[in-house]
Amino acid sequence: MSATEFTDDMDAIRQIFFDECDEQLALLEEELTTLSDEREDKEKINTIFRCVHSIKGGAAAFGMEELVKFSHLFESVLDLFRSGDLSVTTESIATFLKCKDALFDIVTAFKNEGTACEAASDTVAELERYLDSGAPEPEPSPEDVEMDDIFGMAFAPVKIEIEAPVDQRFSISLKVTTEFYERGDDVRNILIALKELGALQVEVDTDAVPLIGDISPGRSYLTWNLLLETQKSRGDIEEIFEWSGDDLQATVRLLADNVTDGPASLPVEVEEKIDLQIKKPAERKESATVRVDIQRIDKLVDLIGELVINQGAIQSQMRRNKVHGDSVLGNVVTAQEQLIHELQENVITMRAYPIKTVFQKLGRVVRETARLTEKQVRLVLEGEDTEVDRSILEKLSDPLTHMVRNAIDHGIESPQARSLAGKDPEGLLRLRAFQRSGRIIVEIQDDGAGLDADRIYEKAVEKKIIERGQRLDREEIYSLIFEPGFSTVAEVTDVSGRGVGMDVVKQSLQQINGRIFISSAKGKGTTFSISLPFTLSVIEGIIFKAEGQDFVIPVNNVLETIIFDAKKAFHVGEGKYGYPYRDGYLSVIYASDIIGTSSDGLNQKICFVIENENEEKLAFIVDKIIDHSRFVVKNLEDNYRKIACFSTATILGDGNVAFILDVEFLFGELLKKREGSLEERV
Repeated sequence: MSATEFTDDMDAIRQIFFDECDEQLALLEEELTTLSDEREDKEKINTIFRCVHSIKGGAAAFGMEELVKFSHLFESVLDLFRSGDLSVTTESIATFLKCKDALFDIVTAFKNEGTACEAASDTVAELERYLDSGAPEPEPSPEDVEMDDIFGMAFAPVKIEIEAPVDQRFSISLKVTTEFYERGDDVRNILIALKELGALQVEVDTDAVPLIGDISPGRSYLTWNLLLETQKSRGDIEEIFEWSGDDLQATVRLLADNVTDGPASLPVEVEEKIDLQIKKPAERKESATVRVDIQRIDKLVDLIGELVINQGAIQSQMRRNKVHGDSVLGNVVTAQEQLIHELQENVITMRAYPIKTVFQKLGRVVRETARLTEKQVRLVLEGEDTEVDRSILEKLSDPLTHMVRNAIDHGIESPQARSLAGKDPEGLLRLRAFQRSGRIIVEIQDDGAGLDADRIYEKAVEKKIIERGQRLDREEIYSLIFEPGFSTVAEVTDVSGRGVGMDVVKQSLQQINGRIFISSAKGKGTTFSISLPFTLSVIEGIIFKAEGQDFVIPVNNVLETIIFDAKKAFHVGEGKYGYPYRDGYLSVIYASDIIGTSSDGLNQKICFVIENENEEKLAFIVDKIIDHSRFVVKNLEDNYRKIACFSTATILGDGNVAFILDVEFLFGELLKKREGSLEERV
């Protein structure tokens, strides 16, 4: 192997180590944020210990001394908690989180091949204090020990403790299968090997042997009960059984000191059954995975998007040349479309990650914010396995962090205020994720004081965001908290009060085609609902024509399509129309009004009954429905500029660009212009 090849191989192995570090750090964050000081969970401590130990072991292989040194110190402290010498407290959890951050910084420094990064001195000092508090009485220092002068050289005595081997007693039960004998093996070989480990007593259990007429020559009926007294460990015993595989069933039990000698005392009950082939914890079954650079997956998504566009071009040419769908060519194209659709679904799923990765980080945010505000908060997570596209997930962390901090600082009251109001002193903060109508809904709900509409209105007037006397409904007043510079806090604190945060939330969500809605009840709490697309790369929609132009409306927002009868539409006022629908009426918007062209509406004959996230409905009138298909989404702002009423764009089969309707913006504009409900006017 050449030097270049060797270097490439080492770089690849090094990258694998960093990938594993990312996984261990993520698991470390997850376990630490759910670690409680009320009841010590030893399994969590063990998991945390294993994470740090794994990082240390890999770092040692690559000579990362700073990482080895700090992880060893962290590991030593965790060992005190794992052994029960120290108990988990709120302070110790805070220290562990600092250590996790330090590990992340050191790993990142080595990953970027920059200067070596050491842990902060205060973090190291905190760990060393735990070691001092959990350590036994210190030995005298070399300076305090009288030095022996031998031939002019001074020697200090060093205490060396050597633990003498201790005899242990193991109860072993052996049972073999027919295949054990068929391959030429014999139980005597196992017994001879065990005999070499120490004193062995053997008892054969023949209770399972049937009458001679019922005996099957190819079956084993015997069970060997053994008592082994040895200085060897359990691992040394298990090693003898490994060669026999699944054909030998062995149960090993470590006996207490007061067990009576003799085979008659061998216990029947099983303490631990050992799988000799797979020695992995049953609770953590690892699935077969392959690490792939995310850029390769993104490139694959782009290529499949081009396939979808080409598929649309083929179908467009078929319609133009009047090729019927039930022809031979039509059947082939339909089959190909189905294959591309399945391929697209699978690749999009590859980009999806559970929202748990974001939720778990918020546990620490809740803990720290509650500490700073001196409040008691209980965090409840629901729907952590809901999957979201990676590109959306990356931009979701900051908005959720702002909202969680605000919910604790502004929403949840102090323990004293909650007690006076007859509430539990501990506030409840619930994070919930689920799918609805093809979109991802994330809810942040608290049981705090709720939003005060009057106070928000007065603050908005004071900060000149609105004019006094301006008529706003409750939802519009709530939306004022997203205006830049808005804050109801009189004094700036470490948590909030600068008027920065909620406006950033709205901007961040708009970048990923997200929408946010507020519902609140004074004294009972507030719920923020965030609506997100499952993916930013593909949308299923309906192509419609309006004033000679093609547009797309997302199919998830369409309840049904009906024939529009212009004679039934009635004028409401101020350029607004109503249309009878089932047992009520719908507000009407003509597509020509959205486009900005003048039209008498006589050519528009199709009515889309559309619905937004708040389950409000309206009638959207267009000229003609063209097709129903899946479209590759192209960002408008990156490729052109932002256009009102349209969220994104797509490329159709004929190569033309079609804008995709922003349904939420449509409803928002309608609500802003409407002074009263349609029912009141009718």
